[in-house]
Amino acid sequence: MRFVRLLNHRRWYLVASMSVAGLIGAIYLSTAPRIYQATAAVLVTQSGADAWNTSLTTDSGREAGIPTFEKLFLYPIVLEGALKELADKPEPMRIDFHTAPREGWVGVLRDNLQVSAARRTNIIDLSLRSLSPESAECVLQAIVQSYLEFIEKNHRNLSVEYVKLLEDKLRENERELDATQDRLLEVQRRAGDLGLRSGATVVHPLVQRAVNLNEAYVDVQKERLQLDATAGAIRRAIESNGDLREHLLAIEPIVGRELMMSFMGLNPQFADIASEVERRIMDGQAKLAVLRKHYGPTHPQIVEQEQSLANNERYLADYQSNVRGRLEQLREGQLGPMLLSFIDEKLAKTRSHEAQLRSQYEVAEREAVALNDRMAELQILENNLLRLRNLHDTLLDRIASIDLKQNHADVRVAVLSQPSAARGPISPKSFLIAVMCAAAGLGCGAFVVYLLDLIDDRFRSPEELKAQLGVPLLGMIRDLPAQTATGLAAIQVHTSPESVESEAFRTLRTTLAFSGIELHRLAVTSAEPGDGKTTVSSNLAAVCAQAGRRTLVIDADLRRPGLTTLFDMRKRAGLSDILRSSDTVAPLCRELVRETGLDGLDILPCGPKPSNPAELLSGDRFADLIAWAESEYDQIIVDCPPVMAASDAAIVGRQLDGVVLVVQPPKNHRRVVLRAVESLAAIRANLVGIVANRISNAAKDGYGYGYGYGYGYGYGYGESHAGGAHPESETREPDADGPRPVIGGVRDSGGVELDQEPPAAPLPVTKGVRRRAA
Repeated sequence: MRFVRLLNHRRWYLVASMSVAGLIGAIYLSTAPRIYQATAAVLVTQSGADAWNTSLTTDSGREAGIPTFEKLFLYPIVLEGALKELADKPEPMRIDFHTAPREGWVGVLRDNLQVSAARRTNIIDLSLRSLSPESAECVLQAIVQSYLEFIEKNHRNLSVEYVKLLEDKLRENERELDATQDRLLEVQRRAGDLGLRSGATVVHPLVQRAVNLNEAYVDVQKERLQLDATAGAIRRAIESNGDLREHLLAIEPIVGRELMMSFMGLNPQFADIASEVERRIMDGQAKLAVLRKHYGPTHPQIVEQEQSLANNERYLADYQSNVRGRLEQLREGQLGPMLLSFIDEKLAKTRSHEAQLRSQYEVAEREAVALNDRMAELQILENNLLRLRNLHDTLLDRIASIDLKQNHADVRVAVLSQPSAARGPISPKSFLIAVMCAAAGLGCGAFVVYLLDLIDDRFRSPEELKAQLGVPLLGMIRDLPAQTATGLAAIQVHTSPESVESEAFRTLRTTLAFSGIELHRLAVTSAEPGDGKTTVSSNLAAVCAQAGRRTLVIDADLRRPGLTTLFDMRKRAGLSDILRSSDTVAPLCRELVRETGLDGLDILPCGPKPSNPAELLSGDRFADLIAWAESEYDQIIVDCPPVMAASDAAIVGRQLDGVVLVVQPPKNHRRVVLRAVESLAAIRANLVGIVANRISNAAKDGYGYGYGYGYGYGYGYGESHAGGAHPESETREPDADGPRPVIGGVRDSGGVELDQEPPAAPLPVTKGVRRRAA
């Protein structure tokens, strides 16, 4: 919104910029050549694999070829053919080539021609720009005709050449196929191929033989190792005269049970009979136990069963006695050699068998490895053979399909729409030129205004001042006449109480009185030196005194005391003396406070300039001074140094009820004022509002501060009141329901007009005032 107001303020820059842009657009529109455009469309179809496909949409196999036919329109071979055809046309048909040499005509055609293909279609759109519609149609027709001739010349009977190429490839494929088949048969015969391949459940015999030999070889190795261990154990037993009978059971599986029984002098059948007897004894014992549960010991079945058991047990005992006797005989020296002979004989056979199996396994292993290599070679040959057969079938199918349409071109081009041009030009477009000129003029004007705003960084309206600073505008002071006098003669509201300028200070007093907060202690400062803070503070103090309030104005600018200079008190003691003194503050203040000559208005001058003003103002004595003044006066106004020049204003502002910032819009830059407000906010000083000083008429400086007074009062200021209170300053309460009053037709910070002089706002009477009244 601030920029919109800025554009409104500098609207003549926008008007001038848009006028210049409009003039340029009008000149261009009147001098630019008229351009016309002709359009046409062609359909490109490829015979390819589908000779009878008449669909306008492309498939994935032929879609990649459309850009080739699209770019072909822009190649010199097609454009030169069009130029040859244009050579026989009338001169107006070649109007676009008048300014170009003959060798540059192809470039002119390429620049004027636009070719585009619709996505996923076989349609190519053409457009040509020219200086006349007739020339555009004629040139585009020549280009289309040249393109058709080129396609017909280069693609007619192309299938015949393609068939020859495929047939040569087919013959080469057949030769390679025959050679691969012969090689495959040779490898099959050499490998003894049984038709078994990898992944089959049946294993090749050579491989199976190697596996079986390996298993047998492992078993024989285990048997040999067992025999070696048994022979070693027997020899150690013989050497140590140990019992060899335990080794009989170990060698029984090796030499056989019958051989062992025969060697021991026992009939092998006796062993079977002994086993059968043992079984009968166990069965008889079980049967006897069952019978004893039902019969007595003298029962015939029990007696019979007991006799049968006794006979079997005697037979078994006799057999075992014979075996033990034979073993005792063998133990005397025959058992050891017998066992060793058995083991050595068996071990020799086992070693011979092991050697034979190992030799056979190595041969079978080599044959299996060789078979694997041959099978791999065989598999490769079979894959190559399958690939060649597939290629052979594909070539045959391709040749057969091309033979069906060898009398037709494989690429066909049809003109969908003949070249035609609109009667109206496509360039320049009046509406587009107007929009562009308006946009360019508005943009350039706004940019110029923005640059001017950056260069002239000032506030341009009360609304802008309030919006950017975030504080209310308390009043606007006109540019006062220059004053050369000192004292009360330099106070505007005292010397010219009926002037329009003096009404602004009374408006400021009223605004502060109705601000809603108590502002008995008020600091007046500015952003920079020379903004008029001393003028505002002195005149504000004067109007407060005129309103019947006891007012003390303090010059706290210990660096450049403007208020002290205004009242011609530079060489008198003042604030600096109080702050540096160690005496009691109250008596010292009563001694140094001076009368100004205006009833109710006193001044405390600056005093001698100190070297440490910030330290003095931040001390306790200044706070004691303010406390004394608050007990003696109704209104205290402190004239402070500029905020950006020193920190004194911030120090004083924290100790008072509020701070009024004086701004001179024609002089102060926005950034400086914003930093001043931020500085006061940073120390949490109560910034009451802004006073705009030295405001001139809007027609003169263009700041947008309309400041006209409808000065129609029905009273005046007599001489008897020149130094005292205003005759209309009697205290009265404002109407709670009515509008807030404003003086002299000027709007206060709330924006409500005032029709009459407002009364002074009633302030609480302090204890000091009551004592003096008593």
